[in-house]
Amino acid sequence: MRISLLSVAATAAVSLFGATQSLHAQAAPASGFFDWGHVLTTPAPANYTGAPFLDNGATAVAAADSALAAAKAAGKPLVVKVANPGGLTDPNAIALFSKYEIAYVFTDFESSNRVVRTKQVADLVLSSTKSKKAFVGNFNFYPNAGNDTTRQLINSNAASFQFNGSTSDYVGARGNKNGLQGFQIITESLYPGSPDFRGPAQGNSTAPNIRSALFALPIQRLTFATNGGLNRGVPSGSDPSAYNTAFNGYIFSKNAQHIPFVTRFNNWGNSSLDSDGKASNGYAFVQNAANPANGQLLSRGDFQSMVLHYRLRGADSVQLFNDGIGSVVGYSDSQEQSDVRTGWGSNAVVNGIFAGKHYAFANLTNVIGDQGGSSGDTNPKSTEVAGAVWSGVFDRNGSNRKLAILISNLSSQTKVIDLPNAIGGFKTARNDGVSEDDYTLAAGTHRLLTYTLAGSKWRLDAGGNQVVFTDNNRNGVGVPEPTSLALLGIGACGLLARRRRAKTA
Repeated sequence: MRISLLSVAATAAVSLFGATQSLHAQAAPASGFFDWGHVLTTPAPANYTGAPFLDNGATAVAAADSALAAAKAAGKPLVVKVANPGGLTDPNAIALFSKYEIAYVFTDFESSNRVVRTKQVADLVLSSTKSKKAFVGNFNFYPNAGNDTTRQLINSNAASFQFNGSTSDYVGARGNKNGLQGFQIITESLYPGSPDFRGPAQGNSTAPNIRSALFALPIQRLTFATNGGLNRGVPSGSDPSAYNTAFNGYIFSKNAQHIPFVTRFNNWGNSSLDSDGKASNGYAFVQNAANPANGQLLSRGDFQSMVLHYRLRGADSVQLFNDGIGSVVGYSDSQEQSDVRTGWGSNAVVNGIFAGKHYAFANLTNVIGDQGGSSGDTNPKSTEVAGAVWSGVFDRNGSNRKLAILISNLSSQTKVIDLPNAIGGFKTARNDGVSEDDYTLAAGTHRLLTYTLAGSKWRLDAGGNQVVFTDNNRNGVGVPEPTSLALLGIGACGLLARRRRAKTA
């Protein structure tokens, strides 16, 4: 039971590339997942899309050309990454947008001219003959950034987090050329521990503990970005066939794809999460609690759960940040890629609802009732303060309508989560005669509920109340980008291969 919650209706994302999803296997976005730290061409990990860096100079252009040709021959979406601080100026590099039908362009401009540089690339795309419909987005540019209460930038030497983001960054970076407005990527940074998130360690969050803030605040940020992208009509000069239909006054227009940057942990530039206070050895966040479940790092299960919350709140895919080391010592690239796959697509009911192409999100708020009874109606808390989050998706129509809800409790005490009085116009029913919409979660656990609509109620499926994402080991050493190399003794030469934060503006 809760104050009326926003149930935003939306069609399922229409496949731009004709891909389909199996309900009997782990699902993935039609575009695949993305991974900034790798070219990922041949062979790419399962469900990941390769993306070469497109830069100025003959060698860089030739490498990107070859990678794009291979992806085209394999029937894969064509993607490039642009990170040169000076922008894209080589005519041969620019010509690739007219040689290939590129679908996504991820840029990484981090200095004071980041908006101008991103728009230049977006305008180049609109001036091409084959890539006019490419989605273009710069790291951490997203609508509603100016209203995002998770942001409180601390003094940091991390190049990526030297500016407080604003909504105008996203709006100003949009391509506008030859009478056309460009398609965009919503690319908020959801790096738990990064210096632009508030947190108990910084003394600016009342979250129950560090790990609950690492968990709840990125989900809040994604929710701000999703809500900021609502009701954006079809822009003049664009192809209306690329857009979904309006339902109940809301439009999820496909002039924007929502693909946040994600990782399990990255505190580069955040000295408050540097256990020994030595930035020179990597902002190492060392957790070795006698009971591993009491550590303050997010576990693999927590990260898997976060990815599903992202999907249940409007993400079209995710861009994983890792490169060689991962985000925790001993946690490999392949494990982090696997955790994204598991979190996103391992539940058949969730996959079926999205594949049905007529769905609505059950909760796009950042509040929760965590004391059972009518706490959601009368005294909802911020998910940050509660240390608990719930998200969901449901069928809007059909003969076998389903509802799936994921609830997570990262606080240090048992919570009784009070769901809304109605979701999509129907009550939820536990069928056990006890508090129909209240569910008890032990500290540090995640629970997935699935329902089928019967009469006027969502009735809990047999076996539809399961603890999920059960890896609960929150010990380890969190290692943000380049410094993890020093911790593992790999050597300074590898620093140049690391993607972000070590780069100068």
